[in-house]
Amino acid sequence: MSNVAYFPGHSPDAIPEAPQKAARGPQVEEGYTRIANELLEQVMAAPLTLREIRIVMAVIRLTYGWNRKQARVTGGLLAKLTGLPDTIAAKVLSGLIAKNVILRHGGSRSPISLNKHADEWQLEAAKHTPPTPKLKCSESEQNALSDSEQNALPSKDRKDTPNPNGLGNVQSHRAAFEVFYNAGLPKKNRKKAEIAFKVQARKHTDPMAFGQMLADNIAGRLGTGELGFDAMHPTTYLNQQRWEDDLPERCPHAAIIEAWNAEMPAHIEKVSPEDWTPDSQGFQTLANAWQNFKTKPRASTGKPVFADEAEGVAFYREVFRRLAAVDRIQREDAARWCRLSWATKQQETVKIFKGEVA
Repeated sequence: MSNVAYFPGHSPDAIPEAPQKAARGPQVEEGYTRIANELLEQVMAAPLTLREIRIVMAVIRLTYGWNRKQARVTGGLLAKLTGLPDTIAAKVLSGLIAKNVILRHGGSRSPISLNKHADEWQLEAAKHTPPTPKLKCSESEQNALSDSEQNALPSKDRKDTPNPNGLGNVQSHRAAFEVFYNAGLPKKNRKKAEIAFKVQARKHTDPMAFGQMLADNIAGRLGTGELGFDAMHPTTYLNQQRWEDDLPERCPHAAIIEAWNAEMPAHIEKVSPEDWTPDSQGFQTLANAWQNFKTKPRASTGKPVFADEAEGVAFYREVFRRLAAVDRIQREDAARWCRLSWATKQQETVKIFKGEVA
């Protein structure tokens, strides 16, 4: 027995325990994913499987969650976020890419992103084909209508048979479609693209000439670095008749990047042409500035800044040379803000050339 005496109400058994703090749930201040409500609602309404939903949410987390449009992901990273096995996660991702829900910007290891244009998602439910009823015993194959090759038109006759619209034979349309389909756009939903091609080809007497014209237009637009064009669905290109849009001036991004890397000090960011993609910061800014400098006359002279590609690249090289000579650029901390994406903004380029950046 203890000999210690306690005042009333102060014994160890009477002292109440300190109240525990309520568990603190996730807070916005610790990070959040910003996504447009319309896009989120389209994801919720899409007929996706549970596994597909989990992969889509993981892609959203890895892109919008990091305030970027696209990201390189692996099956292992998706597995870590979703709890799916690596192989299953990679397989589901491939299926979503095939359905155009997820876009891959390049080869197998290139960045991916969520396709914001839900009308391009290929999520039609598979049509149920009823089984062919079995023939009764009394209905033998001998009594069935014959559909042998003997009763069909010879291959030469079939090849030369005009289509219902009277615009040449079916084979010529198919050959023209192949020219268009292999011109450089992503090969997505071939069946829909071929239908859309035939709709547009009906307006032209020579399908092959039409297909070649589209192929030349696609090659020209890919060469200009037109924003988002390299990921455009062939059906979208056809339905929107994009070949009728004005062709932007081709901007020699690689040559300008080479000039930047050569003229700027070693501590300033060096740019890789592989990373300077249409979705990267500054790509479209440079393309727009190039077009303005090349096509719009200056108020002082009435002429554009440069007239051809060689003059344009020389102009940018001189801009970078003048920027590299600025005292503030020589400091190490200049690397935090002195970037190609900043220097190629049209108003900044003009300031640098005029010596107004000190």
